[in-house]
Amino acid sequence: MVDLPSRPPEFEPRPLLAACVRPLTTPLVACHDGAMRVPTPRRPSVPRWQSGVVALAALVWACATACSDSRDAGMLHIGRGYPPDPPGGAAIRLAPSDLDPGTNLLRLGLSPYARPDETRRDLAPLIGYLSQALGVRVELVIPASYGQLVADVCAGRVDIAMLSPLAYVQARQQNPGLQIAARAITQGSPEYSAYLVVRMDDIAQRLADLRGRRIAWVDPISASGYLYPRRVLIQAGIDPRRDLQSERFFGTHDAALRAVIEGEADVAAVASGALGRVCRPLDAGQPNSVRVLHKCGRLPYDAVVVRAGIGRVAVTKISWAFQALNNRSEAGRRILAGTWALSGWIPGDDSVYDGVRAHLDAHEPPIAATAAALAGLATEATDG
Repeated sequence: MVDLPSRPPEFEPRPLLAACVRPLTTPLVACHDGAMRVPTPRRPSVPRWQSGVVALAALVWACATACSDSRDAGMLHIGRGYPPDPPGGAAIRLAPSDLDPGTNLLRLGLSPYARPDETRRDLAPLIGYLSQALGVRVELVIPASYGQLVADVCAGRVDIAMLSPLAYVQARQQNPGLQIAARAITQGSPEYSAYLVVRMDDIAQRLADLRGRRIAWVDPISASGYLYPRRVLIQAGIDPRRDLQSERFFGTHDAALRAVIEGEADVAAVASGALGRVCRPLDAGQPNSVRVLHKCGRLPYDAVVVRAGIGRVAVTKISWAFQALNNRSEAGRRILAGTWALSGWIPGDDSVYDGVRAHLDAHEPPIAATAAALAGLATEATDG
């Protein structure tokens, strides 16, 4: 049997839908009352023995397809799926020769999605797993901003970083020597959505209704919390600098979402995963809950990168350590239980971030200039 991970409805491919819909070609017939109706098709009778043969043949084909090649274990034969599990055990453990002489600690940097104390608590099992799997103590580092994490990994102050999509693209621009080791899967999907959300009782029903309102951004180097939603507004004819009452960076997705719930902002740009973290205790029918006003596109999950200078053997083992952990085992589910619904990791692929690069290239003004202009607001929001 092939153990397949569960996936959300939007992840399941649906190429067969069109094949199941065909135009009605049956002619209308005249009835005795003068009405025109479509005749009811008669179901052809199939001998019982023939039905049994067809069912048995389908079962044999399914088994043969699933078991024909052990290299396909864990893969879906339609759509995307997990690759085969990488080596484990001693094959993952780092040898002294894999790292710089005297290295006994690896620093893992993480984007500040939520409060640092909550992140450290929730990711403690993951950090423990990586330390044991790699045979070297791993220490979690949570910088004050997305930009600080980019600077840290580019300068070699952290050895491994889990970078959000835009942070990864910018880090590779600054330091092409960074090496992508894996990319995350959450709730069975390698992609997530960027949302613009408002309170349930807000009068806004379309993007045009946001003129003159207050927006809560996450960070200037957040794709879902700034880059994608900002471009959507501009394409809709809304210039945030001119047409919104105010723009403010709140530092994390959770803080931006809470700003809307608590009335500090009218609309927030957040990742789809933030809704489950912040709104879980709220009743969806209450006025102070939130609703999605506009979906701003889908983008790939975070990239796991290794700093320049670490050898290829070590990068491969770090990649294997992440890929070996997933929610298809009971142990993996326990380790990942406190994360933001992480399902595991798959091999890194730089090309899947090309869409983020296209958004960044189209951004006006350039992201760096915007970040500098609004640095005071970002600092104020983070400190406050």
